Amino acid sequence: MTGLTPSQLQSLGQQLRLERTRVEERLKLHVGDAVEGGDHPADEMDVATRAEEQAYLLKLADKERKLLREIDAALERLAAGSYGVCEGTGEPIGFKRLHARPWARQSVAYKEEQERIQRGFTRT
Repeated sequence: MTGLTPSQLQSLGQQLRLERTRVEERLKLHVGDAVEGGDHPADEMDVATRAEEQAYLLKLADKERKLLREIDAALERLAAGSYGVCEGTGEPIGFKRLHARPWARQSVAYKEEQERIQRGFTRT
């Protein structure tokens, strides 16, 4: 159905689990750095700088949380046997795409088409 061999599926599963661990570590680091109290800032500029740093770190943490959800969903699809199938077309997602982005839910062609539509362009 997906065109992926058992060996490819196993390799992609390992890649997903490894990336999940990395993302969890980065998430903990970003959140920890953002909430770290440290010394009380000396002046308003220090307070503003710290607030800006915290906002940036929390934004990074949010991106990591979203990626973690994508990875978890890919692992669920892998366990359910639906991994590697484009959610838009039902066609197999190529191994190269999955190797580069193992949590991908759509084929390159379908994703590009969706992006063209979002920008207001359609294929003729």
